[in-house]
Amino acid sequence: MKRSKDTREERWRGVAVSEGLAAGRVLRIHSGGRHNIYRVALEESEVEREVRRFRAAVRLSRRQLRALRKRAERALGEEHAYIFDAHVLMLEDRKLSEDVETVIRGERVNGEWAVKVVTDRLLAVYQEIKDDYLRERSSDIEDVTRRLLVTLSGESLPSRRLTSDSVVVAEELMPSVIADLDFTHIKAIATDVGGWTSHTAIIARGLGIPAVVGLRDFYRRARTGDPVIVDARTGEVMLHPSPATSERFRLSSDSEPRADAPTRLAAGVDLREPLRTLDGEEVVLRANVELPVEFEGVARFGARGIGLYRSEFLLSQNGSMPGEEEQRAAYEELARIAGEDGATVRLFDLGGDKMGMPGSEAGDERNPALGLRAIRFCLHNEEVLRTQARSVLRAAARGRLDLVLPMISDVSDVRRARKIISEERARLEKEGREVGEVKIGAMIEVPSAVIVADRLAREVDFFSLGTNDLVQYTLAVDRGNDEVAGWFRTLHPAVLHSVERAISAARTASIARARVSRMRGGR
Repeated sequence: MKRSKDTREERWRGVAVSEGLAAGRVLRIHSGGRHNIYRVALEESEVEREVRRFRAAVRLSRRQLRALRKRAERALGEEHAYIFDAHVLMLEDRKLSEDVETVIRGERVNGEWAVKVVTDRLLAVYQEIKDDYLRERSSDIEDVTRRLLVTLSGESLPSRRLTSDSVVVAEELMPSVIADLDFTHIKAIATDVGGWTSHTAIIARGLGIPAVVGLRDFYRRARTGDPVIVDARTGEVMLHPSPATSERFRLSSDSEPRADAPTRLAAGVDLREPLRTLDGEEVVLRANVELPVEFEGVARFGARGIGLYRSEFLLSQNGSMPGEEEQRAAYEELARIAGEDGATVRLFDLGGDKMGMPGSEAGDERNPALGLRAIRFCLHNEEVLRTQARSVLRAAARGRLDLVLPMISDVSDVRRARKIISEERARLEKEGREVGEVKIGAMIEVPSAVIVADRLAREVDFFSLGTNDLVQYTLAVDRGNDEVAGWFRTLHPAVLHSVERAISAARTASIARARVSRMRGGR
C-alpha cells in the first residue's frame, strides 16, 4: 500500500457515538490484540525515521520486560523469573536488530513488516531443529515478537507522539491504551469496531470528544500524520480531505457552538440542587469515572459523588501493577474530589472486553468475556486483591470510600472476597496503620446474580447494577459488536425484569439504595 503524493479524498461512514466536529492529523494506535501485519511501502525520506521508530520500540519493550521480571520475581521467586532474562537478551541481540533494520532500509517498508519477515525466518529455522527442548523455544521468539509488534505498530508511545491536533485511529481502542493517552491533545477518535456502549464511546462522551466507531477497514488505510476530518454529527470521516471539504469544515466549525457541556447543560440552572422527575421523584446522579482528566468535571456536571471508579485504569502499559502506596494515593485523591458524597471503588475488573493483566497478551482465552475476569481474576490472583484492599482501607481513613465486587455470580464469590478484605483490615490494625470504614457491595451484571439476588443481598451492604453487562449476558449480545447492535436492547422485558428483581431483593434486605451504572454509560 504505497502512499501517493496526490492522495485523493476518501470518505468513510460509521456510527457517531459522541457528537462533534473536528479536524486534525491521524495518530494510529495499536490496541494490543492479534492483528494482521500489513506491508507499507515508504518514501526514501521516511526510511530513517522508521528505523528510529523501530529502535524506540525495542527500548520500550526491554523496559516492559524488565519490569515484568521484577514483578515475577517478587510473586513467583527467582526460579520462575529467569524466562524474562531470555526475552530481554533477544531484544538486545544486535544481529536481530540489524537484520530488521536491513529489511526496513533494503525494502523500504514499515518496521512491523520487517520484524515479521525476520522473525518468520527464525521460526522456520527452529522448526527444523530435531531437539524437542530447543524447538519448543520458538514460543519465546513468538512471545517477544508479539510484544514488539504491539509496541511498534501501535504507536504505543502516545504521550510522546501526541500533537495538539491528534485524531486517534485504532481498530479497537482498548482501556489499557486509553489509560495512557493525554486527552488534552486529542481532537477526535475514529475506530474500526465498536458500538454505542463500547468503551471508546463511553469515554469519548464523558470527555466531550467527537467519536465515530464501526468504520471497518479505516485503520488499515490511515497513516500517522494523514490529514483527517471527523464529523460525529453524521458519522462520516474524511481521510485526505480536499480543499473544498476543508473549507466546508472551517465554515461549519465556525458556526458550531462550543461543546462546553457544563455550560450547555446548566443553562442557568444550579446542577447541585436536588434533581426531580416530572412527578416529583428525587433522583441522585453520581459520576462514573476512570481517568484523572474526568475528575475535574464531576461536581460541575452536578454529580453527587462518584458512583463507580474503574480502578483498572490505574494500570498502564509499562508492564507494572501499581503498588500499595501508589493505589492509596490515587484513592485518597478520589475521596477528596468526591467529598462528603463519597466514592465507590470497583475492584480491578480485568479480562474479558476490559483490560488484561500488565504484560499479558489479548486473546489468550478462547472466550474471554466468560473467562478469568473481574472477581474471578482477583480471587485467582489473591495478592492483587490483598494489595488493593489494603490501599482502599487505608485511603478510607481520609475520606468516604466504598468497595464493589465486579461480576459476582455466586454467594461464595462474595464470602471469599470479604474474608480476604477482613484479613487485610486485621493485618493493618496490627501494624498500627489507620483504616476507615468501607462498605462492600456486589455488582449485579450476570443472570445468575439476578436469580440469587435475595441471597446475595444478605451478604453485602449494597448492590450496583452494571446494566450494560447485564444486557449483554442476558440477551447474549456482544456489546461491542456493531453487527448485532440492533439486538442490544436495554428495555428488553427480560432486562427490566432482572433489574426489578434485583431492586426488590435489595429492598427486602434493607439495602434498597441500589446504585445503577447507567444503561448507556456504565461498564
